Amino acid sequence: MDKTINALGLMSGTSIDGIDASLIRSDGEKNIEIIGNLFLKYDSELKNSFLKFIHKINSIKDINQNIEEYKSLERKITIKHSEIASEICEKYNFKPSIVGFHGQTIIHKPKNNYSIQMGNGKLLAQLLKTNVVYEFRKNDIKNGGEGAPLTPIYHNCLKNKFNLRRNTLFLNIGGIANCSFIDDVSIFAKDVGPGNCLMDMYINKTKQLDFDDGGKIASSGNVDKVLINNLLDHDDYNSIDKHSLDVKDFDINFVKGLSTEDALANLNFLTSKIISENIIKNFKGDFIIILCGGGRKNKTLISNLKFFLKNDIYNIDEFGIDGDFVESQAFAYLGIRSIYKKNISFPNTTKVNTPSTGGELIKSN
Repeated sequence: MDKTINALGLMSGTSIDGIDASLIRSDGEKNIEIIGNLFLKYDSELKNSFLKFIHKINSIKDINQNIEEYKSLERKITIKHSEIASEICEKYNFKPSIVGFHGQTIIHKPKNNYSIQMGNGKLLAQLLKTNVVYEFRKNDIKNGGEGAPLTPIYHNCLKNKFNLRRNTLFLNIGGIANCSFIDDVSIFAKDVGPGNCLMDMYINKTKQLDFDDGGKIASSGNVDKVLINNLLDHDDYNSIDKHSLDVKDFDINFVKGLSTEDALANLNFLTSKIISENIIKNFKGDFIIILCGGGRKNKTLISNLKFFLKNDIYNIDEFGIDGDFVESQAFAYLGIRSIYKKNISFPNTTKVNTPSTGGELIKSN
């Protein structure tokens, strides 16, 4: 029988707001104990540096042409990860045997056979004096997958932990929205649209705010449904047939000239409509929806989702899990599965050819 491992998971999502850290104890299967979570917010200078860098990166070639800047940012972000790792381990008096290190996604182009997550696993292992697993998406893409979503196997673990008898769809609303549909026999997953990225992009650019807190600004604006429907007919916004998405698959140019309130109302409504149409098309029958990620706190977004979707919808917090940290917990869990050479991606979750393990192990000595 596999032994239980102490693991630390580190996740910096497409919202680029900071680093989530989680401590768990698990066997990489059904046994899971969540020890604690912690968040480190990026300072505005570092966040803006990331945003500017990502804005000009559209290919591997662009990264190579800006390699010195890439390496400088990578060192900074890796050191930040080491700082929160040390802080959370000290706070909970916890010594992990493995660190699951996701890194910061710079560009995701599985059709071109790559997905780049910035982060130096070797440096992190040296700084923490702990074994590190990173590059979780590489093996999946190498074997014909899209490298995303990777969290479904952890969502399955949580469904078992919650002892849920009904079919369940976990909807994670981060920068990009992704979901895992779990029934009695299988797990199916895909990205289902933009999450917070359009709204965050707009409010950061126009008001230098990180996000529309609770969707309050959006709630006071007017939605142009003709504009929204016209957009959904355009290939750039028709994401239903795409399996995995990148923030750069969408833009916010269509709200130019609108008031802040109307712009956010339209971005919010568009986001909810894309997600809802994706779910309605892909998942049939009776199932509950469990919300994870920062977008679950956007009351206007969730209200819009409930308008389109007639399912019972719950926050994962109602099950005793902090919805801000599901993905960092997942990468701790995936780190454990990687150590045991267990599969982390599957044909129905990433479109990989055969079930695959993943993650590269960097030993601390």
